[in-house]
Amino acid sequence: AGRVTGGLPFPNNIVPRSMWSRNAEAFLRVIGSFPTAGGVVLPSSPELIRVPYQEIYRFYKNQYVARIDYSISPKANFFFRWVRDDQNEEQPTGIFTSSPFPVFPQFREKPGRSFSWNLINVISPSMTNEAIVTYNDLDQLVDVTPGTDPSMYDKDALGFRIQELYPQVNVRNRFPRFSCGVGDCNFSNFPANWRSEGTTYAFTDNFTVIRGSHTFKFGTFLNRNDNAQQPSWTDALNVSFSPSFINPNDTDQTFANMLLGNYTSINQSDGIYYGRFRFFGMEFYGQDSWKVNRRLTLELGARYVYLGPTYTLGKFLMYYFDPARYDPAQAVQIETARGATQGSIIPGSGDPFNGMVQEGSPGVPKGFSKHRWNQVSPRFGIAIDPFGDGKTSIRAGGGIFWERIRQNNLNFDGLGNPPLAFNPSIFAGNIDDVSPALLAGGVRFPQGIRAWSAEGKNPTIYSWSVNIQRQLPGQTSVDIGYIGNLGRHLMDVRDINQLPLGTTINTPILSNANGVANAVRPYRGYTSILFTDFGSNSNYNALQVRVSRRFSANLTFNMNYTWSKALGYTETDTEDIGYFLDRRRNYGPLDYDRTHVFNMDYVYLLPKFGTRIGHPAARLILDGWQISGITRFSSGRPLAVTLG
Repeated sequence: AGRVTGGLPFPNNIVPRSMWSRNAEAFLRVIGSFPTAGGVVLPSSPELIRVPYQEIYRFYKNQYVARIDYSISPKANFFFRWVRDDQNEEQPTGIFTSSPFPVFPQFREKPGRSFSWNLINVISPSMTNEAIVTYNDLDQLVDVTPGTDPSMYDKDALGFRIQELYPQVNVRNRFPRFSCGVGDCNFSNFPANWRSEGTTYAFTDNFTVIRGSHTFKFGTFLNRNDNAQQPSWTDALNVSFSPSFINPNDTDQTFANMLLGNYTSINQSDGIYYGRFRFFGMEFYGQDSWKVNRRLTLELGARYVYLGPTYTLGKFLMYYFDPARYDPAQAVQIETARGATQGSIIPGSGDPFNGMVQEGSPGVPKGFSKHRWNQVSPRFGIAIDPFGDGKTSIRAGGGIFWERIRQNNLNFDGLGNPPLAFNPSIFAGNIDDVSPALLAGGVRFPQGIRAWSAEGKNPTIYSWSVNIQRQLPGQTSVDIGYIGNLGRHLMDVRDINQLPLGTTINTPILSNANGVANAVRPYRGYTSILFTDFGSNSNYNALQVRVSRRFSANLTFNMNYTWSKALGYTETDTEDIGYFLDRRRNYGPLDYDRTHVFNMDYVYLLPKFGTRIGHPAARLILDGWQISGITRFSSGRPLAVTLG
């Protein structure tokens, strides 16, 4: 915060009402809309009141299912299945992000539909075919809760007299986003009228044929996914009254600045970019279940997988950042002199969109990422009865599995990249004077963007297992196994626009830029560049033991124990790498690593004491009781140690 170095204090530290901005009362009306009856003043902070409040969260879910079966012939059967799955939730303080009290209640509606057409045909006693066509649709809407009095949130009804920078993006005419600087007084709800659509078309065909000791299966899976969504946007004018040296009328108090209307900065999104996204998938498989003899069975198969990247189409096309296309010679210059425009891009100094390429540009594949066409995953399994007595079994298997790159990580918010989307900032003025005309004098500041590797590798899992099962006396069996898997090409996030460690030590590089970090970043013109890469790995190895008893002599139970270790770089596909140049620093036990896990479930039927007594009342009261339960013990999660 800046320090006030001149001027006179207000008498008794009270801002005269005559100096308030014409919007001050509207801001106070928002802050004071929550009833404080029954509240208690906090002795340590007399400006705060603690008010008991019970928030009521409402959740509704209804599912409707219909199915029609039709026997076409003795060898052909058809069925149609329809599902409607509606979900609705209401949150008085808002969805996704919340206000300190219920001034802008929101709901989230998720209507879903599913249609499935299935045809099963018995071609011959040894040959069948199943064909499935599906259509699935899931929409979402976040908006103001129906029945909400507009006087709670409508800026005109609250008495605001502000012209916004981009009035068209504030679809519910909501009051400005602001913080008053006292307690939990921050109003920055999720935008109203946020929407998304998701539609999937899929075709599946499975063909089975038996030839001697072989059971062959061949199949196809084709799908197309169409989504529509916009990145979250700043719908209402975002106002900062925080103290700052760049504000010539700063009082050094956020609340006083709010009353006077003297903002440090304002910003607002310039549009709502409801984009459309699409991807295709294609898979083929073949499998042979071969019963070599009564003691040996082999499972052999392979699956061809194409998981096409998500790309944009329609009115709004995504801009991708390609580090290879960033030209340092075209980098912008950053204003380092102290003042309202410090840190801004000097107009005409370079290309503010350096390294950006639009969907469909020459040399840019759909979705920007490389299309991985030739992915074949083998599958193998074996089952052996080593003694031929049916009491011992040795099983082993393994395979390779690919996963699609998740759209939420990259595409949906990536549509907010410049130059398509812009969130201009204007500094040091009075709230009463805000209008679109201020944009003519606005400056562009470096903007944070999302990017990802053009390699576009699909996350891959290599999985294998070996198990030995043995039947024991007393209706009991034991299963001992080793389970392992390796994760490769897993997604992580790095900010590639950081300076390497040590860059600013014992050098004047930062002081020469007057402390403006954005002036010395590797990719000048941007702040953070959240770059999703496909270089994280993980591994899991476990010994698993299970003892089971079938129900006999009034007792059944299952006991299992796992001794395992899970190691890797990241727990989720959105986790940041701590130091962007050295992923290995993140390697260690994962959050979900549990070295020891023991589970037991059991049911024991108690003896019929009433029957032994022989009296009808005793049988009624004492017979039919059982003891059952589930017991679980596990090691704790790894301890995270931080410094700083």
